[in-house]
Amino acid sequence: MLIAVTGVSGRVGRAVAAELLERGHRVMGLDLVAPAHPLPGVEYLLGDLADLPASDARLGQVEAVAHLGAYMSWDPADAEKIVHANSTATICLLRALEGSATRRFVLASTGEVYPENAPQYQPLDESHPRRPTTWYGLSKVLAEDSVAFAARAQGWDAVVLRFSHTQDPAEILDPDSFFSGPRFFASRRIAREEAAGHADVVAALAPYAGDDSTLLVASRVDGEPVQMGILATPDLAHGVVLALEAHTTGVEVVGLGPDSSTDLGAFARALAEAAGLATVEVTFPLSAPSYRTSNARARSLLGFEPSIDLDEFVRLAVTARASRLESRLPTV
Repeated sequence: MLIAVTGVSGRVGRAVAAELLERGHRVMGLDLVAPAHPLPGVEYLLGDLADLPASDARLGQVEAVAHLGAYMSWDPADAEKIVHANSTATICLLRALEGSATRRFVLASTGEVYPENAPQYQPLDESHPRRPTTWYGLSKVLAEDSVAFAARAQGWDAVVLRFSHTQDPAEILDPDSFFSGPRFFASRRIAREEAAGHADVVAALAPYAGDDSTLLVASRVDGEPVQMGILATPDLAHGVVLALEAHTTGVEVVGLGPDSSTDLGAFARALAEAAGLATVEVTFPLSAPSYRTSNARARSLLGFEPSIDLDEFVRLAVTARASRLESRLPTV
């Protein structure tokens, strides 16, 4: 098939495109920015999806779409950017595909539509009410509904994938990582807790300012673990490919995540032990995440099975950290 992948320059989009090429598909990659390392065999189309014209002839032969492009922010000041990138651009993409050879559409959505941090029941599944509390979550609700409408109107089959948190194992122990820095390193968490007004947490972390050798062992004030679903990028990308190749009909909603949630405190201890790093235990307020999700539909409908467990996460993270540190050593 000729498959269009939006957000192809990102970590998930690149991984999806690479696997599709390996499986014999042709790939058209769409993104706002050029890839740092273009994949041979991908036809790139750069620009804002919101600028695509209706019935775009360039997309006329596209048979399936993986719509992964998005703008992630939880800052209300970014509301217009979020809705533009995630809702308006999705509608423009759907209009651009009108009259094309497209018969299958896969949308990357998120657990923020529930949202995961305020579950009405656990484990969260696809039947959970959608009551987003952020502009990002709302933008994905609008995207989901737009895709369902277009699928009905155009006679497409569609799969809405609600992603768990996605992490490259190589970035877990990188303090400069956008996600992992503040999630695992005590020094990198201070600014986030200051912005949230959590004075007690800031005070506990203050001695570690500038120290990138201490990992954060988090727990909640109610005794519950700080936990969330974390899926490795290769596993998530494979789930997207399975959704593209599946024979489901109509519009299906599928939660794509790990077999069980990750206790971030226990995970940090395992990482620290393997990498020879220190730890500090910090208690967080009830706003810290503690949720479990179900991947039963992904397993039954798509045949999805995660391949990278927490032990492998730790091994890959420690190997990547050692490689980074070695590359910084002066040459003689």
